[in-house]
Amino acid sequence: MTSGTPQTSPALSRDIRLPHATAMVVGTIIGASIFVQPSEMTGAVPSIAGVLAAWVVAGMLTIAGALICAELASAMPRTGGVYVFLSDTLSPAVGFLWAWAMFWSMHSGIIAAISVVFARYVGYFVPLSDAGLRATAIAAILVLSAVNYVGVRHGSRLQTAFTLGKLAAIAVMILLGVILGSGLPHFVGSRAAPDLLSQFPRAVAAGLFAFGGWHMVTYVAGETVEARLTIPRALMIGTAIVTACYVALNVVYLYVLPISAVMSSTRVAADAADAALGSGGARLMSALVVFSTFG
Repeated sequence: MTSGTPQTSPALSRDIRLPHATAMVVGTIIGASIFVQPSEMTGAVPSIAGVLAAWVVAGMLTIAGALICAELASAMPRTGGVYVFLSDTLSPAVGFLWAWAMFWSMHSGIIAAISVVFARYVGYFVPLSDAGLRATAIAAILVLSAVNYVGVRHGSRLQTAFTLGKLAAIAVMILLGVILGSGLPHFVGSRAAPDLLSQFPRAVAAGLFAFGGWHMVTYVAGETVEARLTIPRALMIGTAIVTACYVALNVVYLYVLPISAVMSSTRVAADAADAALGSGGARLMSALVVFSTFG
C-alpha cells in the first residue's frame, strides 16, 4: 500500500440477530428496580387497580419511546445509538453533551441506585449498618468494573449469567405466587381509585425507572444483521415482553401480600417469597436478586 492510499477502518462483524437483539432489550430493561420499585409506586397510589394501571401506562409510554427510537435506528443504523441520532439530526455538540451527561450523571446515577438495591438484599444475609450498605454498594461497583475492564468476553459472559438470574427470579416469583399464594382476599380487598391528578403521575414516573435502558440496543447497530429491520423488531418484542412480566410480577406481589405490606417493604420480592413459601422463601429470592442485580 502506498503512502497516498487512504486507509479505512475495518467493518464491524455483524453477528447480532433478532433473538440476540431481543434478549439484549429484555436483559437491559429488567433490573433490580423491579424488586423494590413496587413499594414506591404503591406508596404513591395505594390501590391495586391504581398500581397495575400505573405499570401498564409506564409500559405503554416505554413502547411509544421504543417506536420512536426504532424509527431513528432504521433511518440511521450505525453504532452509537442516541449519540448518532442527536449528532446527525441536531449537531455533534448536542451528541457530545448527551454522552457527557450519560457518563457523569445519568448512567452513573443508575449504577449507584442499583448498587444500593444489591446491598439491601445482601443485608438479608449479613446485617449491615448504613455505612456497611454504602461500603457494599461501592465494592460491588468496583468488582464489576474490574471484571469488565479485563475484557469484553468476560463481561459478556457475566452479563448473560446475570440476565438468566433475573429471568429465573421473576419466573420463580410468579410461579410460586400463583401456585402457593393464598392472598386472594388481599387482592380483591382494595378498590380505591387512584388520585389521577397528583399521585398517579408520580407512580408512573417511578415505574418508568424500572423500564430504563431499552434504547441501548441501538448502540450496537453496526454489529447487527439487517439493523434496519432487526432493531425495530427487537425493541417492540422486547418492551412488550418486559411489560407483561412486570404486570404479572406485581399481580403476584399484591396477591400474596396485603397492600400495606407492599407499601412498607424495602425488599418486596423477598417478603412476597416468604409469604408464599414460608420461612426460607425470602432467603431464596434474596439470593436470586443478589446474583442478578447487575445484569
